[in-house]
Amino acid sequence: MPLELVPLEDKHLNDAAALVCARYGTLRERVPSLPSRYEDASTILPLLRDLARRAPGVAAIRGARLAGFLLGFVIPVFRGKRSVFSPEWANGADPEDSRRIYEEMYAHLSARWVANGCFTHLVSILAHDRDAIEGWHWLGFGLIAADAVRDLKPAQGPTADVAIRRGRLENIEQAMALGEALERHVAAAPTFLAYAEPRDRRSWLGNPANALWLACHGTETVACMGLGPANPEACDIIRDEKTSSIVTAFTRESVRGRGIATTLLNRSLDWARSEGYKRCAVDFEPMNILAARFWMRHFQPVCYALVRHVDERVAWAHERRESRDIW
Repeated sequence: MPLELVPLEDKHLNDAAALVCARYGTLRERVPSLPSRYEDASTILPLLRDLARRAPGVAAIRGARLAGFLLGFVIPVFRGKRSVFSPEWANGADPEDSRRIYEEMYAHLSARWVANGCFTHLVSILAHDRDAIEGWHWLGFGLIAADAVRDLKPAQGPTADVAIRRGRLENIEQAMALGEALERHVAAAPTFLAYAEPRDRRSWLGNPANALWLACHGTETVACMGLGPANPEACDIIRDEKTSSIVTAFTRESVRGRGIATTLLNRSLDWARSEGYKRCAVDFEPMNILAARFWMRHFQPVCYALVRHVDERVAWAHERRESRDIW
C-alpha cells in the first residue's frame, strides 16, 4: 500500500506518541535496565505537542493509519553550522518498513530544512532498528555519537591492583591534568574533536552529587572516571532520576590494558548503587576507538546519533537555477 506524506498536525500526535512508545518498549525488552516511563504516552505527548507547535513535521499515512512521522528543531550553532536535530522521541516508523518510511519522510522534509538554512542534519535513532539505521546511512548520514546503559552489577573482566580514591577539591590539579590529557586525546586522530582551553572542573568536583574516582599507580595519578546525575546532553531516553551518567574517563597511555578502567568502572557502579541509582549511562564518540571498544564491552547501546552535512552550494546551484546565475 502506498504512503501518503502530509504535514504533521495535532490530530496525528496521539498516534505518533503511541508509535514512539511501542518502539521504545521493543528496545526495553532487549535492554531492561532502561527506565519504564518512556513507554507511557503521557511522557512523550507533551514533548511532541511543544515541538510540533514550533517546527514543521511530516506524517506518513498508509491507508487511514499513521505509519511514521518526522520532526526536528533548529540548533542555531552546531560545530559552527546552523543545524536541525530530530531526537529519538521526535521520529518513528513502523518497524516492518522503517527504512522506506524514513527515506521518504526525509526526502519530503529535508527540503524545508535546507530552505531554512540548515545544512547539517542530525537524527537520533533507537539502536535496535537496524533497518532504519541502514536507511539513514544510505541517505548520507554517518554515526557521530552513541548512548549506552547498563545495570549496576559489577562489570566483568580483568581488574587492576591499584589504589582508588575519591577526588576532592584538594585533588583539583590532578583532575585538571587528566581532563586536559583527555581533551588532547580526543582532539587527535581519529576522533578530531576540537580542543579548546582546559575547562575549570572545580565547580563540578565540589558538587556532592558528583563523584570523581582517581586511580593511583605508585605516587602517580594515572586514570579517572567521573559520574553524577543523568547527563542533560545525552539522549532523552536515559534521562531519569534513577540514572547516573559517566561524564569523564581517561587512562594514561603508559598504563592502558591493565584493567584500570574496569576497576574504576566497578568503583563507580558501587557508588551509584549506594546513591540509590538503578542504572548507569554513558555517551561517547564512536570514532574514539579505544573508548568505544571499552564502553561497548560493558554497556548496551540504546541510541545512535547520525549526522549529514549537505553541500551548502545547493543554496544557489539548485535545480531551478537560471544558467546565467552560475557564472
